[in-house]
Amino acid sequence: MTVYADVLVGLNILITYLIIISVRLICRGATGKVWVAAASVIGGISSLVIFFEELPAVLSVGYKLATAAVITFVAFLPKSVRFFFKVLAAFFAISFLFGGVMYAVEITFNPQNIMYYNGTVYFNMSITYLVGSVLAIYGVFLLCNYFFNRKIAKRYLIKLKITYRGITVELWGFADTGNSLKDGFTGRPVIVAALSAVSSLFTYEELQFFKSGDFLNIPESLKGRVHLIPCKTVAGDGLLPCIIPEKAEYRIKDKWITDSFVSVALSSEKLSEGEYDAVLHNEI
Repeated sequence: MTVYADVLVGLNILITYLIIISVRLICRGATGKVWVAAASVIGGISSLVIFFEELPAVLSVGYKLATAAVITFVAFLPKSVRFFFKVLAAFFAISFLFGGVMYAVEITFNPQNIMYYNGTVYFNMSITYLVGSVLAIYGVFLLCNYFFNRKIAKRYLIKLKITYRGITVELWGFADTGNSLKDGFTGRPVIVAALSAVSSLFTYEELQFFKSGDFLNIPESLKGRVHLIPCKTVAGDGLLPCIIPEKAEYRIKDKWITDSFVSVALSSEKLSEGEYDAVLHNEI
């Protein structure tokens, strides 16, 4: 069977890219476009191992593990060992899903078009058919992920109002049983809110302060009103600016429940793909 290097590399770049995006959906990891592109290219180039002399089984497995580790590290730049192994496990799981479905489809119709060598599978078929098959599999994955997230959202999303300095914003909050973050200064349970969703609570100068991450130069309007709290997520440790609102309100069973003992931490990063803009404390 003739193996075309350009088809091999190009297809594996596409597959690696889709796998990375799928991992991001599952693990909610932040990914920069440049790093995703670089990791995808690494995945494509790594497939050239098919042209080498046959590797012993141990070396072949070791090569695949090392390649997957490099790809996930470059794509997500994990800030903790825990998050690194989480995205690595997700990468392997989705890789097996993609590869398994492609293999099952092909051997059902024409097993002569498959070559497996040095841990790399090559499908000898038109690039249009290959790309179409990969995109179809990815589409099914997105569809399943969409309905899964909708099922979770219906159960755990709560309408939320936050009032600060007389201004009220309304947003969706996710009732996260794993969020036990408390304000070390006041002992209050903490709501983590996306800065973009509560931007109307602040002036332009204040928003720039929160976005900059330079928490030493506090605007006069925020002095005595904002403090930092340490937080830990799957992506690593950090500090979040925190405010104490006049009140928070939760809509539960068509009734608004008022909570005056709560702090709000502000995150410049997105908390979801649009399903919610705040994460509630498990006590709430």
